[in-house]
Amino acid sequence: MSSNDPPQGFLTGLWHILGGQRKLMALSIVSGLLFSATTLVPPLLVRRLILWITEGGGSTSGLVAMTAVLGLVYLLRGGGRYFYGRFSHVAAYGVTTDLMARVYRHLQQLSHSFYNRQRTGALIVRSVNDIETLEDFIAHGVPELVMATVIPIAMWCVLFWIHPLLALLVVLPLPIGGYVIFRYTREVRRMWRQVRAGISELVAQVQDSFSGITEIKSFGKEKTQAAHVASSAAAYREKICAANRVSLMPSAVVEFSGGVGVIVAVWMGGSLALAGTMNVADLFVFIAYLAYIYLPFLKLADISDTLHRAGASQERIFELLAVQPEISSPPNAVKPHISRWDVAFHDVSFGYQSGEVVLNGIDFEIGAGEMVALVGATGTGKTTVSRLIPRFYDPQQGRVCVGGHDLRSLDLEFLRANVASVMQDVFLFHGTVRQNIAFGRPDATVDEIVEAAQAANAHEFVVDLPDGYNTIIGERGVRLSGGQKQRISIARALLKDAPILILDEATSSVDTETEWLIQEALNRLTRNRTTLVIAHRLSTIRHADKIIVLDSGRIIETGAHDELMARGGRYAQMVETQSVARSWQLSGELSGQPELQAAGG
Repeated sequence: MSSNDPPQGFLTGLWHILGGQRKLMALSIVSGLLFSATTLVPPLLVRRLILWITEGGGSTSGLVAMTAVLGLVYLLRGGGRYFYGRFSHVAAYGVTTDLMARVYRHLQQLSHSFYNRQRTGALIVRSVNDIETLEDFIAHGVPELVMATVIPIAMWCVLFWIHPLLALLVVLPLPIGGYVIFRYTREVRRMWRQVRAGISELVAQVQDSFSGITEIKSFGKEKTQAAHVASSAAAYREKICAANRVSLMPSAVVEFSGGVGVIVAVWMGGSLALAGTMNVADLFVFIAYLAYIYLPFLKLADISDTLHRAGASQERIFELLAVQPEISSPPNAVKPHISRWDVAFHDVSFGYQSGEVVLNGIDFEIGAGEMVALVGATGTGKTTVSRLIPRFYDPQQGRVCVGGHDLRSLDLEFLRANVASVMQDVFLFHGTVRQNIAFGRPDATVDEIVEAAQAANAHEFVVDLPDGYNTIIGERGVRLSGGQKQRISIARALLKDAPILILDEATSSVDTETEWLIQEALNRLTRNRTTLVIAHRLSTIRHADKIIVLDSGRIIETGAHDELMARGGRYAQMVETQSVARSWQLSGELSGQPELQAAGG
């Protein structure tokens, strides 16, 4: 079984995830047993006291000794309770921390195709909420399960020693409770899986709503979206109420069974005492112990609810850990010394889904230090080409090579460390400007960060921020403009200093002045780097070493700007269309008419 294969069975899985916390859990169980074992002593001491009173033989010194023993017992009881709770919680927190880190590391290894099929909120529930459910069971449920088994057996042995027949009679109702717990186990587990799925859906919907809050407000859909969330919340409520309705059944049955046991003890024991065949001291122990014998079973019935929640969460966690990454380093992965960082596509075909064709027989090369631009209408496969270079996906046919090496033979971390990207949709992390620029090189000095920002034309606006480079920019850089985020992204790529660079429409959706600042920064960034540019504004790629025109996933034209313009083909038509659109735009601005959007790919 590999490290990510789900263990068979709940207890096996629990033993697996306890890992390095098993010693602490063992200490917790021992402390819990000590705490519970002290419950045996006080009723026996009171029994002795009653016998002294009714039959004689007691003394002041004996009473002093009994009192001292009681004091020691309750001291041990207090210590047992403290260490039982202390050790179990520390173990549970350790498991939570280790498991969250393990799940997060595993999620990072999974391929882009996995995330294309998932909702972020659902993954958050699995990697945080489900693990917290396990923490609750480990902290409270595991020791209680052990104590609910050991202590009643010990107490029943004492009762059997006192009066075998009555001891057998008072525990006759127990099998009924045990059967009910067993009978409902599978059904309750299934229902709690549905509950966990329901909370995943609810959290995912809320997360989507927060991510799209601008669109929701723009379209005035607050009430509609709130109704969707309320509907998911109501569905979750129905599932959890149904699960509780079934999972609380064992508690009620055990409670009733315990009551029957006490009734038997009172009736039969009382009859025996009245008949003179059983002394009052022994009857007292029977009644006192019965409460403790049934109490653990009642706790066990209550724990079954937590147990089923934990079981459902554990299954979901191990299902997630069992997912294998589609893209990974091969067993014999290499980190070669590459002197010329050229990129080559050899007869590459690719589709995101089976039977789908996004790229068809792509063949081209980007020489070391060259700039190659991809142009074409939306949906022709430009971005898909860029995603194959850092090996976010593997082609179904053909090869992508860097420095003469098939990407599938390279160490994945090595490959991606040598590729930098500046995307149209810039993602910045909640943190400071400095942290975001240094994301690819956390060990960079302040001077290196400032130098990168200056080269990216970002330094001037950064120093004007409230705290300069230490300014918190908010989630996804919400406190910065689009152009500012783009220049931070360029500074990040500059500081990474990777030999291969991907620019995906990095100057679209910004004003003319900002575009000039970004383009100037990009000129510095692309110097002496092997660069793939996905171009929206064709005026920005006139000086590219080679321009490739894509149509329906195929290359239909290749050449330099002047060469392609001289042919009068698709590229020339696109340039002409954008020139006309730009003229209309300028004319509209001068005449006060609404601005026209530039056309083209």
